[in-house]
Amino acid sequence: MRSSLAALVLFGLVGCHSLTPEARSKLDEEMARDKDLEVRTVGDVTELSSANPWQISGVGLVVGLDGTGHSPPGSWREKLESSLRTRNIPNIKSLLDNPNHALVLVNGFILPGYRKSELFDVTVSLPQGSKATSLKGGFLQECSLENFEMANKINPEKSGLIKGHVLARAQGPLVVGLGSDEDIDLRRGKIWQGGVSLVDRPFFFAMTKDEKSARVANAVAERINLMFQDDPKKQQLVRENMRLLLLDDVTHQLNEKFELTGMRSRLAAPVTPDVISVSVPYAYRYNPERYLRVARLLPLREDPAQLAKYRQRLSKMLLDPADALRAALRLEALGKDSVPILRTGLASPNPFVRFAAGESLTYLGSTAGIEQLSKLAVQYPPLRSYVLVAMAGLDEGLCRNKLNEMVATDDPQLRIGAFTALRLMLTDDLDVLASVKNRKRVQTLHEEKLRDLGGENLDIFWLHQVAPNSAPLVQYSITRRAEVVIFGHDVRLVAPVHLIVNREFSIVAEEGSQALTITRVSDEGKVQQKCSLELAEALRTLRSLGAEYADIVEFLRLVESDRVLNCPISVNQPPVMLTIEELYELGKDPKMFR
Repeated sequence: MRSSLAALVLFGLVGCHSLTPEARSKLDEEMARDKDLEVRTVGDVTELSSANPWQISGVGLVVGLDGTGHSPPGSWREKLESSLRTRNIPNIKSLLDNPNHALVLVNGFILPGYRKSELFDVTVSLPQGSKATSLKGGFLQECSLENFEMANKINPEKSGLIKGHVLARAQGPLVVGLGSDEDIDLRRGKIWQGGVSLVDRPFFFAMTKDEKSARVANAVAERINLMFQDDPKKQQLVRENMRLLLLDDVTHQLNEKFELTGMRSRLAAPVTPDVISVSVPYAYRYNPERYLRVARLLPLREDPAQLAKYRQRLSKMLLDPADALRAALRLEALGKDSVPILRTGLASPNPFVRFAAGESLTYLGSTAGIEQLSKLAVQYPPLRSYVLVAMAGLDEGLCRNKLNEMVATDDPQLRIGAFTALRLMLTDDLDVLASVKNRKRVQTLHEEKLRDLGGENLDIFWLHQVAPNSAPLVQYSITRRAEVVIFGHDVRLVAPVHLIVNREFSIVAEEGSQALTITRVSDEGKVQQKCSLELAEALRTLRSLGAEYADIVEFLRLVESDRVLNCPISVNQPPVMLTIEELYELGKDPKMFR
């Protein structure tokens, strides 16, 4: 599912939602530099308010351990028992005393710009006093995550923490022991995309010192709401999936119980005369920083004569590589009326001008620049992340076709980036259903869509086999998502093979052999299976013998270091995303886009 998005961040394709103070300062400097354009904008009367991530935490129960668990007495256990009682769980004492279960502490962060039902990573650790020795193989049962506030912020005479509100839920399989020999800690783990936000976390625009009034705040909010109509495509996607869910199980009455989040017609609203809350529209869900820039470039007043002069000036700036990106963002802020001007940029002999124009067209919902953007992504690596994020956000058939072409290129970085964008397109609309009670059906829909992308769910990780007619390549992930992607066909190990994985699994193929012998030795004894030399088959066999994702990663690392595969293999490295400031500088460099 989506990483923010996040996190967009998004798994290395998307920038972080949380702007640093330096980035906010530079954003304000850009506004000041462009005052000669003589159009007063939202950015002239607002500042991006400081917005730190919300830390949220809770206590949960990990099950599925191999006798290595423990739930120590104390306040954390009392809290977990109370939570289980509210959910009418029977036999709580025996449940917690089971050595295959462990009481754990769960932590995560909700970043500014997150929407309700957005997914995020959580960390899992053991409390002080726990005798649990390993969380390997564990599954976190659903638990609530709350925010806490320092008591002295509310009352200077108080100390300690005050419980806040339930802001998220978390559950899922733990990834444990993924690291080097020196830093492996089986008492800690992560659940990639295991948290789901139960709230919207908007950004905030603070009115500048001279503009603090309800009248100005309302005017700014109305301008934003007028220019950005939220999520018409998202509504369609969600309703389509809701129909599938309802057809499968009408007894859940999802229409009554599920709030279609983020579908407000109003994206901005004054909170006080000093502050406006601003949510991120669907089109910018993978690039919220861009939305903040564009929203602050909105003209405050509709003056036809002034705006006509303004557009004329921007149309000239657009064709100058040094000003193209600034002009494109301002044209984007003027809405779909700017599409004809932006299309002229696509005919420029300068690649950076074509990029700036094509990117803005894409965020305005036009496919006119997709052909140019896809070519630029192949030719100019520094532009790739921005191109892929924009294309994933538009999610049109032409975008999917071009991304499929990129998946089949010879460039490893471009291939994994394009694959990730395709995966987002297929599953992103299901993120908003994460809070639906019929979770099993949502998961089924998710798996059906990933199978269309050559996906196979091996329970603890996804195995994808894509672009069968392209050059063979294997990439595996060690962050954000448990996933192995095999590009091309006939990807296999080359005998002789002699690998020992985490002192538990041996993978052997003698010289001239056409089969692997995979053996697992554990406290329960010795188990052995044979399989072909095909990598996908070896991964399936390892999993059938009980390998966790950390074991799969270690196996692939050994395959890479021993060079016993018939094609390149590496940790997946999505295209690097430059900062917007670095992107501006690219446009000014005449050597970059010859």
